[in-house]
Amino acid sequence: MKTLILKTEGMSAYGLQTFDVHRKINHFPTRSAIIGLLGAALGITRENHRQLYDLSHQLKIAVQVNKVGQKIVDYHTIQNFRSPMGKIQKGTKPTYREYWCDSEHSFAITANIETIERLTAKVKSPVFTLFQGRKSCPLIRPLFDSVVDNDNPANALKEFGCNGQIFSDVSGENQIATVQVRDLTTNIPRKSAMRMVYVCASGGVEP
Repeated sequence: MKTLILKTEGMSAYGLQTFDVHRKINHFPTRSAIIGLLGAALGITRENHRQLYDLSHQLKIAVQVNKVGQKIVDYHTIQNFRSPMGKIQKGTKPTYREYWCDSEHSFAITANIETIERLTAKVKSPVFTLFQGRKSCPLIRPLFDSVVDNDNPANALKEFGCNGQIFSDVSGENQIATVQVRDLTTNIPRKSAMRMVYVCASGGVEP
């Protein structure tokens, strides 16, 4: 097993599944968003959701909040919006969307060697434009950082040496808590499932 280390900086917006007027952001990047980011690098379209689902099952993921950043809120109006029942509604609806400015995150993606080699090549030369949660949040630095020999993504981030709490698919060193988050990719498009997230300490988080 190998672990791919990725890093992002700048404006980000990793939201949880919601149909509310106020589109809130999570305090750490969601797993479904990371799968979407990797899927875009690989060239997987929305019509090929099964490929995203299969990719999700091949990976163990951990994220580290190196710098939280400053929260801002933007006002939008949308048309032909989706209702909580999944139906497209005609008309105009106001929304308020949250973002993190000047955030920094590290990602650890653990999988077999062939999968890591494929992901490494594609994050260096992605098929589609990559962004941090929303299209208005472009990458401002190269996504690829390194590949390390470790079969636990949480421990790989700890060894990587950055500060900040780690949120992982699997338990790692210095585990301090568990939380449940609805961000697990399912075989149904636009539908996420609950999962257990293991929180591990690794230094302080820069405000």
